[in-house]
Amino acid sequence: MKKILGIMMVLMMVIGLMVPVFASAESVKGHSEMWVNTADGKTLNVREQPSKSAKVLYRVECGTKLNIVEDTDNDWARVYADGKSKGYVMKKFLVASKPGKYEMTEREDDFKSVKSYTVVALARTKNSAESVGLRTKPNKTATAIRRLMAGDELTVIAVGKTWSKVKDPQTGKTGYVANDYIAKK
Repeated sequence: MKKILGIMMVLMMVIGLMVPVFASAESVKGHSEMWVNTADGKTLNVREQPSKSAKVLYRVECGTKLNIVEDTDNDWARVYADGKSKGYVMKKFLVASKPGKYEMTEREDDFKSVKSYTVVALARTKNSAESVGLRTKPNKTATAIRRLMAGDELTVIAVGKTWSKVKDPQTGKTGYVANDYIAKK
């Protein structure tokens, strides 16, 4: 009886160690659609073949929904965007749920330079003086330079759709803050 229990324990440990391997290899399996989310906010290439050197058929923007046709191997998935032909993308740029407004990184060239002006940070909630993070990139998962408090002043130097590029007089650093959490002074 002890031998059987011992063998069962070893088998359970081996199976337990293998589950993460299979789970990561099947990140696209079971999904009929996924969304694009590139770390730099740039477009994602949809290629003719599952290779970085293959011909680019078209490009899709961050936040675009892609339909999954096939999970071809560990790095690539065969997909299509509505109204477009089928092609291959790297799976590392696909996420299971639509990225939120602040999770998508805006491209640096999407920011419009403006004549600098002063803004104040707004509180995240009515019951908190804490606002959002001043970030190194325009993305809520980017490294925070510091946490802003309601009323902290910043100088806007460029504006994007969701984020503003600002200079922080307190630290002397340039970073990004979400537009919804700042107001002109």
